[in-house]
Amino acid sequence: MDKMNLTTKLNFKIIGIVLLLLTTVTAYNHWLSLEKENEKNVQWLVEITDFLVKKKPDGSFLDIALKQNIENLSTQQQILSVNQELQPVLQAILVPTNIIKFGFYSRQHESIVGIGPHPDISLLFGVAPSRFQYIHDVNTEQLIEIKNSLLWHGASTLIYVRPITHDGILIGHAFAAINQDAVYTTIWKRTANTFFAASLMLLVCVMVFRELFVKLKKDLLLFAERILDGHTFNFNSELAEFTPILQHISEQTEKMTRLDRLNIIGEMAAGIAHEVRNPMTTVRGLLQFMGRKQEFIHHKDRFALMIDELDRANSIITEFLSLAKNKAMNFTECNLNDIIRALHPLLMSDALRNNCEIEFSLGDIPTSLLDKDSIRQLMLNMVRNGIDAMPTGGLIHIITERDGQKVLLSIKDQGIGIVPENTEKLGTPFFTTKENGTGLGLAVCYRIVHRHSATISVKSELGKGTAFIVEFDSIQSNTSHSIRNTSMTSKIEVMEDA
Repeated sequence: MDKMNLTTKLNFKIIGIVLLLLTTVTAYNHWLSLEKENEKNVQWLVEITDFLVKKKPDGSFLDIALKQNIENLSTQQQILSVNQELQPVLQAILVPTNIIKFGFYSRQHESIVGIGPHPDISLLFGVAPSRFQYIHDVNTEQLIEIKNSLLWHGASTLIYVRPITHDGILIGHAFAAINQDAVYTTIWKRTANTFFAASLMLLVCVMVFRELFVKLKKDLLLFAERILDGHTFNFNSELAEFTPILQHISEQTEKMTRLDRLNIIGEMAAGIAHEVRNPMTTVRGLLQFMGRKQEFIHHKDRFALMIDELDRANSIITEFLSLAKNKAMNFTECNLNDIIRALHPLLMSDALRNNCEIEFSLGDIPTSLLDKDSIRQLMLNMVRNGIDAMPTGGLIHIITERDGQKVLLSIKDQGIGIVPENTEKLGTPFFTTKENGTGLGLAVCYRIVHRHSATISVKSELGKGTAFIVEFDSIQSNTSHSIRNTSMTSKIEVMEDA
């Protein structure tokens, strides 16, 4: 026998849980409905008996029977006479259901002497007094439940009995009785209908859930294939509500993938950089030595080109080393604005050499735990990327600001922008759109951001420029005042410490 698949198992579990919940709720509702119904019925019984007592003709039941002044009436004749007098009272009561009976019981005749809403002579004659003993013995108002009641021909009955007195003597009772079996049957039918309707709804829900689960399974399989292909950033699920979840998974997966790549590159760098640099240094020195010899004077340009290429290879190895996983960082409590101010001369120098300008808007921000050397490298890499994105010149805007408990660093350029399909690839080692780029500069930046437990986001528009936003956690001072830095929101041409 084949094992049940996951969908079938899940369906059975859901059906079982819902059925248990449905049964519990139905049983509770059944009990609650029965309690409410009984409460309503008892109220009717109380009101009916109260009306009967108030409307009963004056005198005892024997006095009522002897009103016709006929001597030597038999007990049966007396009961008929009383019943004739009581019928107008009984007919005056209108009940909204046919499962209630009411009337009068005479202790003097030890019999029911009036019954409504429909006269039932069989209850007036030929009934042993013991069958009404539960009424005869009542001295106070009582609610009695009878399992086998003569009033309802053997059905379970709820009866309310109210004593009637005359001249201080108990002469009989007014009673009202409801057929409890009929009440139970009505409630059970109502409960069964409710349960049946709920079961149908459950079946429909299971069918809808199964359909949704099949679609979800299909989307997950397709999403997994997209992850392998690296094209999940624009994935849309057939279930629109599920798309944001998949996009969040895609973002987290991309971050994990990028970090794995950085870790691999870092481990490679730490392992091979030293071994590669040693022979490169030897070759560079030999080329310099040979380039000075007279017999190679005509090849000096070629020697210089080889030396430049070796230097370029050495710079790539240096960037490799920046990705090393275990590179030590010295985190200290400092202000990001101070690091930017210290870098101001170097940043302005780079900008002027490339016909660019830099504008600083340094806001009032709290301190953070930062590794100064890493942040310097982050700033230099990102500003130089911005300069490279503006070959004809332009403006780079560096902004720091506070956002709640966060410190935001924004570096905006007016360059050519980034095409949307390349946005998700930023920070991937060796990915670059520059002709002479290595694809390691941004990878180093992403690594630095990650090791600071910060986040980095990109906003770019083709033809208008790109903005990189880094979000750092701040340190809240325990003293009554916070460390504040002078706000610098205008364009800086010359700084005091330059």
